[in-house]
Amino acid sequence: KDLSEPWPYFNLDSSSYIEHPTWQDETENWFQNTFMFVTMLSNFVPLSLYVSVEMVTVMMMLYVGWDLHMYHEETDTPAAARSTIVTDLGLVEYIFSDKTGTLTCNVMEFKRCSVDGHAFGMPVAKAAPKLADDIPEHEPGEDTELMSDSLHPLKHLLAASDPVPGIPHPGSNASSGFEIGDVSAGTLTFNAEMFLRVMSICHTVVVEKEDVRVDSNESNPKDSDRKKKSWGLRSPKSGSNTSSTNGTGQTSSKSSSVAKKKNDGAPEGYAYQAESPDEGALVAGASHEFGFQLIGRNSSGVQISCPCASIFEDDIIVEGLKNGSITAKTLAAETAPMPGVSSKYSSSQVKTVVEDTPPRLERWEILAINKFDSDRKRMSVLVRSPPELGSIPMLLCKGADSSMLTEGVCEGANMLKRIVDKDGASNAKPESEADNADLDALLGIQAHLGEFASEGLRTLVLGVKFLSEDETDHWLANFNKASTSIEDRDQKLTAVAYEIEKGLHIVGATAIEDKLQDGVPETIANLGKAGIKLWVLTGDKRETAIEIGYSTKVLTPKMHLTEVVDGPSQNVKALVAMELMRHIKIGNLPNYQRSALDEVEGWTLKSLLYLLTYFSNWIKKNWLACKFLYLTKIKRVFLSKDNFEDQLEDMEEEIEIHRIRADPSIQRRKVRKLAEEIVSNYWKDPKHAHNKGNHENGDDASIVSDDPPEVFERAKSARESLRSRRMSKTNIAETTKIKKLALARVSMSDRDGFDAEALSMQSYMLGKQNTNFDKQKRTVFERLFAVDKDVRHGRLGKHLKSEYKMEYKAALSLDEKEQVGKKEIEAMVRAEPSPMEEGHFDVSSVERGLIVEGAALKHLLGDPLLEEMLFAVASCSKSVIACRVSPIQKALLLKMVRKYVSPTPTTLAIGDGANDVGMIQEAHIGIGVSGLEGQQAVNASDFAIAQFRFLEHLLLIHGRWNFMRMSKLVLFFFYKNAALMGTLMVFSDRCLHSGTTLYDMWIISVFNFVGGSMPIVMMGVFDRDLPRDYVLRNPQVYESGPNNEFLSLRMTIRWVVMTIIQVLTIYYFSAPILWLGGGGTSAFKGLMGNWGRDVVGDGEGGDLKVFGTTIYSQLVYVVTFKALYETRSVIHGEFPTFTCKRGKGEGWWNRMGYSWVGVTWFSIIFYIWFLYMYELIGRDNPQAGTFFPFVGVTRHVLNMRSITWMISILTPTIACIFDITGKVFSNMYYPTKTQIHAEIAHWKEE
Repeated sequence: KDLSEPWPYFNLDSSSYIEHPTWQDETENWFQNTFMFVTMLSNFVPLSLYVSVEMVTVMMMLYVGWDLHMYHEETDTPAAARSTIVTDLGLVEYIFSDKTGTLTCNVMEFKRCSVDGHAFGMPVAKAAPKLADDIPEHEPGEDTELMSDSLHPLKHLLAASDPVPGIPHPGSNASSGFEIGDVSAGTLTFNAEMFLRVMSICHTVVVEKEDVRVDSNESNPKDSDRKKKSWGLRSPKSGSNTSSTNGTGQTSSKSSSVAKKKNDGAPEGYAYQAESPDEGALVAGASHEFGFQLIGRNSSGVQISCPCASIFEDDIIVEGLKNGSITAKTLAAETAPMPGVSSKYSSSQVKTVVEDTPPRLERWEILAINKFDSDRKRMSVLVRSPPELGSIPMLLCKGADSSMLTEGVCEGANMLKRIVDKDGASNAKPESEADNADLDALLGIQAHLGEFASEGLRTLVLGVKFLSEDETDHWLANFNKASTSIEDRDQKLTAVAYEIEKGLHIVGATAIEDKLQDGVPETIANLGKAGIKLWVLTGDKRETAIEIGYSTKVLTPKMHLTEVVDGPSQNVKALVAMELMRHIKIGNLPNYQRSALDEVEGWTLKSLLYLLTYFSNWIKKNWLACKFLYLTKIKRVFLSKDNFEDQLEDMEEEIEIHRIRADPSIQRRKVRKLAEEIVSNYWKDPKHAHNKGNHENGDDASIVSDDPPEVFERAKSARESLRSRRMSKTNIAETTKIKKLALARVSMSDRDGFDAEALSMQSYMLGKQNTNFDKQKRTVFERLFAVDKDVRHGRLGKHLKSEYKMEYKAALSLDEKEQVGKKEIEAMVRAEPSPMEEGHFDVSSVERGLIVEGAALKHLLGDPLLEEMLFAVASCSKSVIACRVSPIQKALLLKMVRKYVSPTPTTLAIGDGANDVGMIQEAHIGIGVSGLEGQQAVNASDFAIAQFRFLEHLLLIHGRWNFMRMSKLVLFFFYKNAALMGTLMVFSDRCLHSGTTLYDMWIISVFNFVGGSMPIVMMGVFDRDLPRDYVLRNPQVYESGPNNEFLSLRMTIRWVVMTIIQVLTIYYFSAPILWLGGGGTSAFKGLMGNWGRDVVGDGEGGDLKVFGTTIYSQLVYVVTFKALYETRSVIHGEFPTFTCKRGKGEGWWNRMGYSWVGVTWFSIIFYIWFLYMYELIGRDNPQAGTFFPFVGVTRHVLNMRSITWMISILTPTIACIFDITGKVFSNMYYPTKTQIHAEIAHWKEE
């Protein structure tokens, strides 16, 4: 260029000369261009996303509290969302639950009992294995009366004895000095009476007085509020409200006022206060069901009301018990129901002792109390009977069956063990008739314990022991010495308790129901179908945890339990190691097999992937090291001590998790090597070496059995032995019995043989699984583009093999109400092989449950290798129950799962007490149950519910919907802003990448609101892809959340591809038309209105503002319409929405069509209104410099150019057609699981 030449533009003469412009001779700096484009494209980050997410989250939290399905009417308690992590509810993979107060009501009720070999109380619904599946209940020719005479109502325990004349009792003994008729007529049997006395005396329950006050201003006493006031540990004084007893120990009519009971069995005006709910249930049951009512307690003893005569009223019996000539065993045999004759309990009209004798008061002196402890697992009291009952010192004891029916504690335990365990059963012969009767009773108790446990009842065994005066004085001296000791008092008290709790006579067993909350079994079953794993962590004893496990369906009848109980460290580790090796060899842990752990040799695809993994782990390791250095050296200065320690603990945990996951094969190799060493050392120990020879293959020897729990096997053996003994006493041939026992033994041995064969064969078999699907039927689209794993792997109905397709279609066509086709379909489309496939028993198909005690965890937790070993075993178990665990152990177990599951799963902890706070705080999601144990758990939780069953709605409904809504919300906001920036990037090529923006700066700034934001928010608040009822009927749809279906990489790629397509569509279907000038005619003037043709240039092509605003309008329309058809449930509302007329249903807020309001009023109409207001502000305020350039643009774009409206119809339509076509194509050829269920739900509605 020549600067001396005149400027050719507008230079008409020398007077109007314009100077040359200053030319830019150099290009802009690279950094300038970079930061210029960074600034121009800054809107790619959707700043409005944060505000929109908070708005939607608040609504989700409100929905939780408004949901009537989670409102507990009895306590007027709604659900409450105390945290903003509502979307995490749709990602839960593990649930850690407390038991007492969470799964149960923590309200105990006495249900059943076993006395004299008879069960009293009606059975509850069983969930545990049947006790006699392999052996028929009756054989032809067998006396069915004998087998059926064992179940009676509770009241029949009070049946009065009525000896049959002419039939000598097998336990009668002339040397005892009494006859059966002398003691049994009109009284209970000895076992029945002592059973009831143990229930009513052996406890620490106190009786407190209630102060009931009624407001005098209230006219209706039924509506008055009764307030209770405790007056301390008071017992009613016998002189105040009871009459004195006569010489026979019976009371006058005044005593009837004392015996008046409330619903809990306490005297009227009083209440029972127990240390544990179990004790309260036994005392209430003794009072309410049998009339043995606790009246009061003081420092010297307890006062009870007895409704019947006592066997101790006989002076001969009292004297014989004191001098030892009569034993409890002999007395029980003399008064027990006679075998071979229909029992006195079996009559339809039983005459009870209560009908013959009025109640009387008895005061029993308490000499000493041996409290319950975890070592003995029982409690006992040393008492002295009232003077009118002989002042006999006796020990009353109750405890778990595992601690009561053991040698040394129980008199007949040795004989019982040999018979039940089938260890020398042929040589197990009672020495006397009394021993014979005692053995019958023990066998009956053992059989009934299994039955009670299978019903989910909490069981206790009751026993008594009579002492002489010398024995009593000697033991009391030792007890007083131990109780006053300063050092090791607890250990000494335990030792003296062991000293006296020997040689107990077992009188019966109790069964208490810890009533489950409503809907718990169904909720647990549905959560399991949803793919959520449930771990029950409780402080209760192992037996109780197992019993509740069956009643809640956490444990199933066919499940085999692995019990990791407390013991020597070597035994605990060996048990876990053997179970790990068992799972490895049967194929349940393929990642621990040698083929998976072998090091990679040579250059293969596997080795290349290993190098990439190694490189990424190296980067992550150094990044964590830098973060740790920054935290400890720099950030520490700005943090408080507590905050720094918390962050340091989290950082150390993150480093440990990365170390474990950096190379999982190395860690697994160490775990397997350690397991093999533990097993080898265990068998080398001389104490265990002899057990190895009992197995055919020493390498496969295990101390873990595939048999059902021991309590059920022992109960089954006891029932078989008891049946055979009764048959022998009635002269029934032994042939049938021997045949049945032999078949049972063969059956068990055969199954053990199958296990050994499977173990040995499957150790060398490849991990190939038989399936009913044909993977060759997958299409290319399914393999490449399918989001759902089941679709990608070919597990849909259309992928079934040909031989299964007809059966599948037939089952699918059955009537849904019959519920017949559902099981058939599930059986046909299973991915696992059948248990007996290919002719041998498949051990891997056996469902397993893991029961681990807290005392055993101390040998495992803390060591990373042992922790992973334990978790590997637990991961192969369908159910896990940890019992006797402390609050810190609950938190450690939860942390163990988070550490060894990759990727880290979302965990949920639910509890109701202060001991659950640590577990709740450790989990990603904490849920507190507002129950009877205070509000500590609720205060520490993220969500609060009143009942465990509400967890189903919270997760399957709210959690799933919330995650789906938020996923769409996040993806849509990034799509919306990416579309905006995409058009700018395409235009930058047109303007030679000069940085010129296509849109006006104020229009860009309001895009986050007018650019389809409100329709997206409406979608995030109201969208439902599946109806509530359908989700509850098909809980498996919840798996879309943990499988990350809505936010997976493939789903994100779909949005990215569609964003690119729509950006190109919006720009290239708008800009070329505007360049060509084909719309340079008036819109509402000229051609469209056919008037005002003399206006020259009105509507012709405008400047960059007009060009950019036209394209911007198409972007707003496309984004808005996409928000509409991305919504699965459009809210149409009800017309008219706003009305003052009554009778139009609910309020206007419930009749509004939110989806259409968001699309029209808050998006398109608001955008057009904004354009006019923008122009108006610039026209009326010329001083507003940034607004002035837009003056006339809105009128020119919308009022004067017909091409704008033509483009507004053409461009959004084409862009939406591309999107809808892609959706239809994907739904037809590679649908997601959610899409399949949505079509099924829609089909059923029609």
